Amino acid sequence: MDEPYVRRFELKPFTGIRKRNIWRIWTISLVNLQHQWNRSRVLKILVSLVLFLYLLSNIMILFGPLSSGQTSNPNDVLEEHLWGTVRNFVRFQVLIATPDETDPMFDTGYSILFLIGLILMGAGLISDDRRNLMDEIYESKISRRTYLFGKFGSILLFGNLLLVIPTIIEWGLLIVGISNVDIMEAIPVLIGVIVFAEIVVFVLSLVVLSFSSLFTNRIFSSILVFGFFLAITSIFASFVVNNQSFTPIMYLDLFTVLTILSFLFQGEQTVIYYDISDEILVQIPLDLTGDAGFLIFPFLFVFISINCLLCYMRVIWRDKYSITTLWKKIRQVNT
Repeated sequence: MDEPYVRRFELKPFTGIRKRNIWRIWTISLVNLQHQWNRSRVLKILVSLVLFLYLLSNIMILFGPLSSGQTSNPNDVLEEHLWGTVRNFVRFQVLIATPDETDPMFDTGYSILFLIGLILMGAGLISDDRRNLMDEIYESKISRRTYLFGKFGSILLFGNLLLVIPTIIEWGLLIVGISNVDIMEAIPVLIGVIVFAEIVVFVLSLVVLSFSSLFTNRIFSSILVFGFFLAITSIFASFVVNNQSFTPIMYLDLFTVLTILSFLFQGEQTVIYYDISDEILVQIPLDLTGDAGFLIFPFLFVFISINCLLCYMRVIWRDKYSITTLWKKIRQVNT
């Protein structure tokens, strides 16, 4: 027989020592990360698969054409390969590439694995607590804000494990595998990639957590958040294909926003938006020095703001803005 949900967190007796709020957030993040990791074999398999793919690609780097006979600037080779690998985590159906990429690949890269990992990790963080009334136990000891930040920290830690740490390892392997690399020039590249990777983890984790706060069923929230990402990419890609030119509607797809943001970080001025409609390849050039680049930031701000608002309304302000409370107020006004 399964043990009660509350017992899985190994609650310890109070020792009389009170720590700062940041340590409470850290404890909640770490305990929930350990719990989700221990309960899911799929998470372990997923992380192992990503690390294996990284290892496989870097073995090819260490013994492949990049380590011998290269004619390009070694630092340029390192930069292109590292950014290309990180960009695989935000490539979801629609492909965006630089004009000099003569044979762009239409695949989802690591994005599907990364997305599934975040969903498995974060979809039940809040919904499971609500279903098992754990949120009431939390609130007897800590504030709702501490609880929310702790839950968000759990999925951030996992996102870093799945994306940021392997990226740092790959940078080190590229330093070893590509001859004559100037390490001082390669350090700013690593910093830029890490900052971008942290933005990706932050935004996607926030979306997953907001869906977790909306429902009390882990499976339901998992299916809906995955369907959300799939739908926005498919729907708005069709608008772009029909328009045959740059339109801000394409930025309603979060993965398009993040992909183009990566090119802005890399310093590119022009990219090509690719899509296939009725077996016809559609290519739309985007000038990142104009509106195509500028509009990225307000759209990204809107994505972050909406999901932050959802999390606050469902966790911190839920007594004030819950559906039940609003319904009672409406009935009071009508009577």
